[in-house]
Amino acid sequence: MSKKSLKMHACKVGEYFDSTGDGDRTLIDLDHVYVELGGQPVLQDITFTLNDRMFLGVIGPNGAGKTTLLRVILGLVKPVSGTVCVMGMQPNELKGELHHIGYVPQSVYFDQIFPVSVYDVVMMGRICCIGRFRFAKKADKEAVMDSIRIVGLEGLEKRLIGELSGGQQKRVFLARALCRETRILLLDEPTSGLDIPAQQQFMDLLTDLKERLGLSVVFVSHDVNVLAQHADEMVCINRSMHLHGKPGDVVGSERLQEAYRCEFDFLVGPGAHHDHDAGRG
Repeated sequence: MSKKSLKMHACKVGEYFDSTGDGDRTLIDLDHVYVELGGQPVLQDITFTLNDRMFLGVIGPNGAGKTTLLRVILGLVKPVSGTVCVMGMQPNELKGELHHIGYVPQSVYFDQIFPVSVYDVVMMGRICCIGRFRFAKKADKEAVMDSIRIVGLEGLEKRLIGELSGGQQKRVFLARALCRETRILLLDEPTSGLDIPAQQQFMDLLTDLKERLGLSVVFVSHDVNVLAQHADEMVCINRSMHLHGKPGDVVGSERLQEAYRCEFDFLVGPGAHHDHDAGRG
């Protein structure tokens, strides 16, 4: 990478909030992003946008830099060059708007016998709205119960999270990410560890919530088949970007196998993607 490329460009601050709502509004914009960790390149020349109400699937093999990509969007990892804009601002300028971003991490470790309820776990997602060392108000409690209800766990709010099935636990963490006035939802391998019926139930729920709540979604997975059925667009990365386009174009590309550099761990059939253009009229 040349020294010339080691330049960070400013976002057009306010562009998102000044939008009149006409046309597609860009919520996330990555432009020629390079990331190094420990002096080693992790992401190279990553460029894509996420528009309002879009479902973007990010695929790639294990170790491809997918989780790092989400951490870049969240402002937890700073690129060495390129531009990252989220809602018209650089991630480190988002302090007052972070409650609009929900994040479901790849793994959530907790003691299965620790006495924490579903309600308590979801309430943790409201901390950014409540403030540290402050008590939850009526609006916070209502937001928590609304989130529990919309993910289909109403009546289980007093249950200990360790007593729930794997699929139910995933819904709890989804509710935690949604209870904070969420506009952008970032998910890192949220269906990992689930059997096929539970995966399908989770994806159907997520697709329904995206439409009902007007969410913009970035969904990271190594499972191409799962994402191809639900995403509006897909990005395939393995440190660098290999593909970006509609699911049908990505799944049918010979470059997909090049990105994985190994045998596929999925089977791609003719019905592996949905026809978005037909659905949009």
